[in-house]
Amino acid sequence: AVDAAIAVQMVLTLVEPQASGLGGGAFMLHSDAGTRIVSAYDGRETAPARATPGLFLGADRRPLDFAAAAIGGRAVGVPGLLRMLEMAHRRHGRLPWALLFAPAIDIAFGGFDISPRLAGALSADAAICREAPAKDYFCTPDGLPKPAGSLLRNPALGRTLQEIAGGGADRFYRGPIARDIVSAVRGHATNPGLMSSADLAAYRAKERPPVCRSYRQTWRVCGRGMPSSGATTVLATLGMLEGYDL
Repeated sequence: AVDAAIAVQMVLTLVEPQASGLGGGAFMLHSDAGTRIVSAYDGRETAPARATPGLFLGADRRPLDFAAAAIGGRAVGVPGLLRMLEMAHRRHGRLPWALLFAPAIDIAFGGFDISPRLAGALSADAAICREAPAKDYFCTPDGLPKPAGSLLRNPALGRTLQEIAGGGADRFYRGPIARDIVSAVRGHATNPGLMSSADLAAYRAKERPPVCRSYRQTWRVCGRGMPSSGATTVLATLGMLEGYDL
């Protein structure tokens, strides 16, 4: 199951960049069918070490609006996805790490058709065709988002995936790829961020206790604990429903 999750995540990095990928964070909940042990892995992105409470305040000390805060390098967190997947793979994976990257690498070089969902996200993002290098990848020469069905190839991502497949997550968190990430975040022309090479090198995924409770004395329901709020919300809802005949 962990092998499959990693292979799927790498493809999602390519075909669903608006929602998931190497540049972000993730949680994983793993249940061992034999032992019934539930493990919860935290790969959520973290703030750069230099971040302060005023990071998203303007010169007038008032909160920036969403676009001013989010577009550019200011809102980029230290990505945790790969460290978390590597931890889960070491504990639960069966197939070789490199093999799990092969489908995404093939698609990155060969190309894929833009899905209606990705096309909708592109058309709804007013900044996408103004921001390099996104505009060169996602937009037509006349400055419009590419429509659904357009073929996208991403050999640069393919080469990055090859590096990670061959050398593990360290290839992402240290060395040339890490330096390129920091350069892009800190070098944004109008909204630079604070991430440093030290932030990337220091990132560690964590195993945290899951949040579990019984439901109707029949099921044990588990979810991700903090910093995710999903499980506590679901379990509280189940607790309220428990007293009613549904």
